[in-house]
Amino acid sequence: MREHWANLALLVRTAVRTDPWRSLGSLLEPLGSLMFPLFGWFLGLLVDGLLTDDKARLTTAAVGLLATVALRYVAAYVGTAIRTGLAERVGFAFDEEIARLAGGLPGLAHQEHTGYRDRLELLRQSQGALGQSLNHVVSTANAVVGALGTAVVLVLVHPLVLLLVVFALPALPLAALQQRGHARAEEASAAPARLARHLRGLMLDPRAAPELRVLGLGPELLERLDRAWTAARLPLHRAQVVAFAISAVRSLVFAVGFGLAVGFVLWRAARGLAGAGDVVTAVVVCQQVQNQVLGPAYGLAGMGRVLRAAGRLRWLRTHAAAATAGLGDRPAPDSLGEGIELSEVSFRYPGTGTGTGTGTWVLREVSVRIRPGTVVAVVGENGAGKSTLVKLLTRLYEPTEGRVLVAGTDLAEVSPDSWRRRVSGAFQDFARPEFAAQYAVGLGDLPRRDDGAAVRSALARATSTDLFGVLPEGSATQLGATWPGGVDLSTGQWQQLALGRALMRPDPLLVCFDEPTASLDAPTEHALFERYAATARAGRAAGAVTVLVSHRFSTVRSADLILVVDRGRIAEAGTHADLMERAGLYAELYAMQARSHA
Repeated sequence: MREHWANLALLVRTAVRTDPWRSLGSLLEPLGSLMFPLFGWFLGLLVDGLLTDDKARLTTAAVGLLATVALRYVAAYVGTAIRTGLAERVGFAFDEEIARLAGGLPGLAHQEHTGYRDRLELLRQSQGALGQSLNHVVSTANAVVGALGTAVVLVLVHPLVLLLVVFALPALPLAALQQRGHARAEEASAAPARLARHLRGLMLDPRAAPELRVLGLGPELLERLDRAWTAARLPLHRAQVVAFAISAVRSLVFAVGFGLAVGFVLWRAARGLAGAGDVVTAVVVCQQVQNQVLGPAYGLAGMGRVLRAAGRLRWLRTHAAAATAGLGDRPAPDSLGEGIELSEVSFRYPGTGTGTGTGTWVLREVSVRIRPGTVVAVVGENGAGKSTLVKLLTRLYEPTEGRVLVAGTDLAEVSPDSWRRRVSGAFQDFARPEFAAQYAVGLGDLPRRDDGAAVRSALARATSTDLFGVLPEGSATQLGATWPGGVDLSTGQWQQLALGRALMRPDPLLVCFDEPTASLDAPTEHALFERYAATARAGRAAGAVTVLVSHRFSTVRSADLILVVDRGRIAEAGTHADLMERAGLYAELYAMQARSHA
């Protein structure tokens, strides 16, 4: 119960913070709900006045009826208009916060947790409920206020008529039962729904279309998509069937109570113990009881979904706070000083173990010192741990054991944001931001994103072709065929933009290239590597370290330091000449690749 109140407080605080005056104005609707039972009471008074020719009663009843009808519609119209505008703003505020929290997590470790992805998927599904949270809160308040007003009028008719509420009380536990069933159904459908969306996205992805059609994968993916959607819908469908049965039982119980209440008032009127006005009031107001007393139950069912969504947002807040707690707050060094050192570094991805839940080792006891200004090549077979090493250097992950030292300072003590402002890089899975072409490159250094000269310089160092020159509007060309006037690029052209972004920052301490040119042929990749190495050596005075990851040994032979990663360990380290003279793993793999390309 305490958690429900905390979730409700989150919704109310967000609404008030978003728009205080509209939040206050939304209270008009609950006041309008009082007009329903008052209308029934004034109607009974009117009937009594007509039968007794009591002009005072007739006047009071007429004024009361006109006032209740007018106030009811004014409150409903104005309150609804205010609530609709506020709901839109509140929904945007929640969307913005979710994007900020999920996108602002400092690393990528959370992406390895299936539980995190499932809970985030549930939060994504319930974003609409969060946007409509104010509607549910106000609707529930309407029902509660209306129910209280109805109870007062029923007491005025006869206190025993209030016993009708007893027949509505079963609605409360039954609504809670519906809520729990729906919550379990949502949890059960999260994983298959995520799979279904992935399959749908894959089938609609233009980049995957050629392979899917050539291999004839359409029917297979359609069958898998159908199974996934069925698995996602089945728990929700079952919950809906159960909810329908519960609603039928609830309505039947109330119908019995309604008949008994009206029958009791008729019995009293037949014996002269009540007037005709009491009968009219009882019939009108007792009909309203079905809405006014059951309203909170329906409201609670709707509020249950909203409160669960708010609870998931509170979980994301807690998760984000925990993920950033204990992170270093020291600024990144101005220079690398003594260089970068990995000291007994080991790493394992969470949840990749078999039964232990602790994960299998990807890197184990890695120790290496990199002097400032060094061009480092990291080579090894697929799955050896090369990319993981880069992610540790860029602090996308924290070491499971050991330390990464930068200029003699433990990287764990440095603010991740501060460190990343001094780091740049390009990756094999590069982003494809659909902005203007210049902005797509300028994202690599936001303060200079509008500096055309800086953008062109970075792109020129990244590629030997004039990419902007072949675009219809040059650097102002809108990227992405889904936008008006937008242009789609080839994979190679997107790759050039990614490499340009990586070279935008004027004074990085660390630049990482994690196989961003893996789709290129070996000679082209080698030429690009030589270009990057020359650029890195030109800036050696600044002490920057350049790390290039490749599975092609011939590409990186001119690097100052080559690290050979094998099964998560640094098997060998040295220059190309040193490693060839040593005739170890590097020489063996180098010769093997040379023979395969001969």
